[in-house]
Amino acid sequence: MKRQVFRILIGLLVVVAALAAMVGAGLGAAKDAAGSVYPGPMAATDEAKAVVDAAPRPRHDRALPTAIVVLGSEGTNVADALAPYEVLAVSEKFNLYTVAPERRPVPLTGGLDIVPDLSFAELAQRFPEGVDVVIAPDVTDAVDPVAAPVRDLLKDQLRSGATVVTVCAGAELLAESGLLDGRNATSNWLALYGLTRNYPDVKWQRDIRYVDDGNIITTAAVLSGIDGALRILERYADESVARKAAAAVGWTSYHAGSAAALPGSRIRPPDTVALLNVGYRDSAELGVMLTDGVSEIELASIFRPYTEFSYVARPHTVSLDGSPIRSRHGLTFVPRSTFGQVAGRLDRLVVPGSAAAAKDDPAVARAADAAGLDPVYMHSKDEFAFEPVVRDIAATTDVATATWVAKTLEYPLRSDLSGSAWPWSMTAKLLLIGLLGGAGAYALVFGVRRAVRSRPGLRRFVGHYVEMVLAMFAGMGLLMLPWLFIWPGISDHAVIHTLVMAANMTIGMAGWMAFRGHARRMIVEMSAAMVAPFLVLLVPLAAGAISDGTLMLAGHGLMFLTMLGAMLLRRQDYTHHHAARPWRKPATVDEPDEPDEVRVLQDTH
Repeated sequence: MKRQVFRILIGLLVVVAALAAMVGAGLGAAKDAAGSVYPGPMAATDEAKAVVDAAPRPRHDRALPTAIVVLGSEGTNVADALAPYEVLAVSEKFNLYTVAPERRPVPLTGGLDIVPDLSFAELAQRFPEGVDVVIAPDVTDAVDPVAAPVRDLLKDQLRSGATVVTVCAGAELLAESGLLDGRNATSNWLALYGLTRNYPDVKWQRDIRYVDDGNIITTAAVLSGIDGALRILERYADESVARKAAAAVGWTSYHAGSAAALPGSRIRPPDTVALLNVGYRDSAELGVMLTDGVSEIELASIFRPYTEFSYVARPHTVSLDGSPIRSRHGLTFVPRSTFGQVAGRLDRLVVPGSAAAAKDDPAVARAADAAGLDPVYMHSKDEFAFEPVVRDIAATTDVATATWVAKTLEYPLRSDLSGSAWPWSMTAKLLLIGLLGGAGAYALVFGVRRAVRSRPGLRRFVGHYVEMVLAMFAGMGLLMLPWLFIWPGISDHAVIHTLVMAANMTIGMAGWMAFRGHARRMIVEMSAAMVAPFLVLLVPLAAGAISDGTLMLAGHGLMFLTMLGAMLLRRQDYTHHHAARPWRKPATVDEPDEPDEVRVLQDTH
């Protein structure tokens, strides 16, 4: 029986080691890939300020209602923002503005930087009584303090009588403020897994393009924002205007008068391709040539599909001379580089826009040829802008990734996809890493087993270490329960949560050492060794050199090493049996009777 249990434990250890190896090998790449989706804002240089000052503002027609598209200061989903913007723009039925907390270049998905038309302060000054329509796309860190100005703006505009349209996960901006409590709403099918748990008072609905609940319209994933904007046109104009706008942007899924049903997206086994991509794909360095006259949806079709949730490319926004460009409906976009500055590290160069494809600028061709690149004009056919991009992802990566991209966009593909069915090379790499991790754990276990059998001291040393590790996890699990009762939101405060976990583990370990009869000095030393990594890492955390997540991962990893180091410094104490436990009275041993001669000698003295 003991042998069977041992074999089961060894099997579990090998499986865990294999999984840990696969996850660990992909963690660094995953963090880097996810971080590249929303690069930080551009530096506030004199050149950037000059670009902002020179960017023209839209003309205002008092006879038209006013709509705004709200942008976050740290990052906004490019398709959530630009797709509804273009729908309203082509209708010519609104004064239309992009607004952000400050009037400076702000990043959209993939590092596309836009100059907002107005700051929040300028908006309040121009429209003190509020606007008519507010488009609220998904912004980064929607529940954090950095997004508080956006949440406050939405509350103020609702109070002033505006109709708010949230796009995709932008619904969380309203949910976090309690503005959706008791109301019907929808969101991105993937985001709904978390939203339904975090905001149970909202009547969340799935599998529908949008939910019209009076002064709040919430839409499903990404491109459903087009339907939200078309619904606004139905309200403020009529269905014929909405139908023309849908045709103008190539959106064939328009459902007049009501929201269309969606196929019911859920997490499925093929969707694991996203995990392979984020952890193991070598993302292509993709140059994106910005040119005047490109439509807003054409830009969005490049920067969203290749980046967020697919991680197949890292875009670099360029123009031939680094100058900003004006989109078809008057938005100003700022490239981060000239083409020459980054040409040497690009794998591909794409040129979005049907206008650019029609022009086929010889200067672009010469620059690309000098860099050994063949420019790809993505929008050379008359079709919805996202269609050729999804086809390109299938052809250059694999069909599984392209299908996943369309699913996250909630976009019904019109084309047959061709290309490799699955990323087989990445799958083989993943399995090989898992096999090596499992084999290493198996070899380690049997190596240690053989060593401890022949050396009783080593066996006791390893036994002590394993006992203390188990006591650590027991302390973490048991002592965290009252914390969750006292402070249910502790997990939202990453640093405090990490330090409390470390303290709980230390208490569990110290209690076990006391139970095992270790000296007080050893317990104090081991406790200090466990806490030390976290205290040391607080310094680079305060300096901004590491993140909250790094504090947790690195702190716990180093804890095991510092524990081992403390044991090695006193290895004699950990390789021998300990005295009886403090609360257990030692058994008395009868001393042998002394000989009569000894007693006589003692009495004479």
